[in-house]
Amino acid sequence: MWIDKRLSPLLLFLAIFTSIAMVVPAQAVLIVEDVIVNDSSIFLLTGNTWHFYQGYNLSIKGVNQEADSVWLELSLGNKILKSQILDEGDSFTYQKNNRTILNITVNTIYAGDGEELVAFAPVFQYMDSDLPVPIIPEDEIDEEQDSSLVDDVSIGANGIEGFTLVTALPVSIIAAALISMLGKKGN
Repeated sequence: MWIDKRLSPLLLFLAIFTSIAMVVPAQAVLIVEDVIVNDSSIFLLTGNTWHFYQGYNLSIKGVNQEADSVWLELSLGNKILKSQILDEGDSFTYQKNNRTILNITVNTIYAGDGEELVAFAPVFQYMDSDLPVPIIPEDEIDEEQDSSLVDDVSIGANGIEGFTLVTALPVSIIAAALISMLGKKGN
């Protein structure tokens, strides 16, 4: 049998190390579970409204083409929560009980032919604990997961770049087999 006395402890060590390596980094990584919209982009025409989760709505009330500024209004239901005029590069932040709910940056203001389009990026929405947890359609979750796989396929399930169980397990077995073979040649 190729598993001898030297290989058994090594395989045990590798099995324990691989299990720990998969668990410890996952606990060490900061996971923000209350993020609903994470580093997204949105585009709005003047007069239109973007409907966020939990009933928040962001409307463009107007654009000043000469000043490259936009007038934004945030509402929840029929209640206006915040209204602000922003330039390109400015951030629109809404906080409730010292907690950020929305953080949106005006990226670019496009104007021409009687229409204005505003690009917002990055866009973040955080859970409002005073409101019901939103129901996110499954297709949006799938799109988010698919895009994260495309962004960096080298990140494993535990968040360590280049480390996945698929790559770690065969490497561990090959290393153990080589050590065993080299040990037999030395006897």
